[in-house]
Amino acid sequence: MMLDVRGLQPPQPAVMILEALGKLKTGETLEVIGDKPFIDMVGKLEEAGYLVELREVGRAFVLKITKTENSKEPAMEVKECDDKLDEITEETNVAKLLKAYPESLKILVKYGFSPLENPAMRKTLARTITLKQAKRLLGMSNEKFKEMMEELKALEKA
Repeated sequence: MMLDVRGLQPPQPAVMILEALGKLKTGETLEVIGDKPFIDMVGKLEEAGYLVELREVGRAFVLKITKTENSKEPAMEVKECDDKLDEITEETNVAKLLKAYPESLKILVKYGFSPLENPAMRKTLARTITLKQAKRLLGMSNEKFKEMMEELKALEKA
C-alpha cells in the first residue's frame, strides 16, 4: 500500500497513516512519502511492534512500515478527557464530545468525519483535534460546518 502525504498539514498525515495501518495484514508494508522526516511517528511505530525504515529520496522522505505478528495499535501521548462538557463550540475536543454525547458520532460521520467509525481513530485522533481543526482538515465549507454545529448543539438540549 502506498500513501503520499506531501504538502499536508498535521495532523492529517498521521491520521492517514493510522487509518492505513488499520487495514494492513501481518507481513504487509505501507510506504508513505512525505516532505518531512516523520520524526514523531518512527519511535511510536517501533514501540508498537512495527518494522520501520526511513530514508531520504531527493527532497522527500519515504517511510516503510511493515506489520509484524507483534504489531499493535501505536500509542498516542494524549491525556484522558473527562466527561464534563460545558458547551459544544468549535474549540470542543472531538474525544470529549464523543464521551459526553456518544450519539454525536452519527452526526460527525454524516458530515464527513468517517475516520471516526474506526475505534482506533476514536482512541487516537479524536483526542488530538478540535471540531474547528477537523473542519479545516476535511476542507468543510462554513455552511456545512454551521449546519453540523447546530445538530451537535441540539444534543445539549436533549
